[in-house]
Amino acid sequence: MSVLGVIPARLKSTRLPRKVLLAETGKPLIQHVYEGACKAKLIDRVVIATDDEEVVRACRSFGAQAVMTSPDCACGTDRVAEAARHFPESTLILNVQGDEPEMDGVALDKLVGAMLKPGCNALMGTISTPWPEGVALETPGFVKVVTDREGYALYFSRSVIPHVRDAAAGNLAAQALTGKAGAPVASLYRKHVGLYAYRRDFLLEFATWKPSPLELAESLEQLRAIEAGVKILVAHAEYVGQEVNTAEDYAGFVAREKARQAKRR
Repeated sequence: MSVLGVIPARLKSTRLPRKVLLAETGKPLIQHVYEGACKAKLIDRVVIATDDEEVVRACRSFGAQAVMTSPDCACGTDRVAEAARHFPESTLILNVQGDEPEMDGVALDKLVGAMLKPGCNALMGTISTPWPEGVALETPGFVKVVTDREGYALYFSRSVIPHVRDAAAGNLAAQALTGKAGAPVASLYRKHVGLYAYRRDFLLEFATWKPSPLELAESLEQLRAIEAGVKILVAHAEYVGQEVNTAEDYAGFVAREKARQAKRR
């Protein structure tokens, strides 16, 4: 099985225009994503999918392969599907978000490994991490996911799920989940990381589906699959990176990256 990682990158992001080329760290943001993805041991090839020649030139400057896609792609998934058509040998395709500059190859390998596990027939997979300290559960930009006992997603939401009725109920639920008395209620919550793995045929079909009602309500593409009855495997990882959507997000990333650079000197 050949595994392809595709990083969709566009300049016309609405909340932070041209963010993939911001370079206050000494590298464009998209280069950070690419280098992190290339550290994954189970991905055979990583490419960047874009609709802008300026991004292509930037990718070439740091040795990345870029694939031109249509400017009419409605979302990242459409761009990934179009790029995947250039690589017919790839049977598992990863959508590695272009706004995750702290991308961790270990987390990607967790997802690929789960999808390649013997007996796994999931058409789609993604990643969840422990809820990050200091982030309010109500934060809509941090998506929550709940799974069944087999690790398949039940639902994704920007709202707080599960809803804990009261402290006693939360304590009982945390103990039932972890098997430990006194487990923190925070253990009930998992943060969804927007990285996806698709079986090739499913990705090409999924990209043709119209947005679903829940997807439109929450602005979460994966709900299109959930509403259609597609099971999404959720791999657990310890990834702590944060996506960049706003100028404040980027400033936070720059500060963390410069601190890491200082430690390496």
